[in-house]
Amino acid sequence: MPLLVGLGNPGSKYDETRHNVGFALLDSLDKNSDWKVWGKSLLCKVTLGPIVLHVAKPQTFMNLSGGAVQALMTFYKIPPSEMVVVADDVTLPVGSIRIRPHGGHGGHNGLRDIIEKIGEQFPRIRIGVGLCPPNRDLSGFVLGKMDALEKAALKPAFTGFRDLVEIGFAKGWDLAASRFNHTSL
Repeated sequence: MPLLVGLGNPGSKYDETRHNVGFALLDSLDKNSDWKVWGKSLLCKVTLGPIVLHVAKPQTFMNLSGGAVQALMTFYKIPPSEMVVVADDVTLPVGSIRIRPHGGHGGHNGLRDIIEKIGEQFPRIRIGVGLCPPNRDLSGFVLGKMDALEKAALKPAFTGFRDLVEIGFAKGWDLAASRFNHTSL
């Protein structure tokens, strides 16, 4: 069974922050998900068409996500190619989607920690949260709450996320990328 991991920080004070877009997208897959604590993650199963997958939200804080992900992959014997990570991206306009079958961390510390633990050979879905304004601390920006305009710009990503994940796991991430990669205007 494949694994979909959303990155974010645990705790309600991080809800609706740019850095928690990965968690929020996972929550949008199934509003009735029965999340259970498993090791250092919240875990549930979600059915998308013919696909049943494990869905996980590491509870280790963003920069230490790798250990939680590695533990899930080891226990469930999931190869890197069957594990997909959803993360925010400050190099993309708000609401943009960029799917890659593998690659580097692009400066994202959550991805960096996962790559250090399991390597680069896993697909990732990056969701644009906008560029950090000049003279603003990057950490403060990603941990800041999104405003109404940002939430509106992200809405299409949430609307299409279920289809994106189903196509990616069922038909391949290259096809998902060809259909869903876009830059918001």
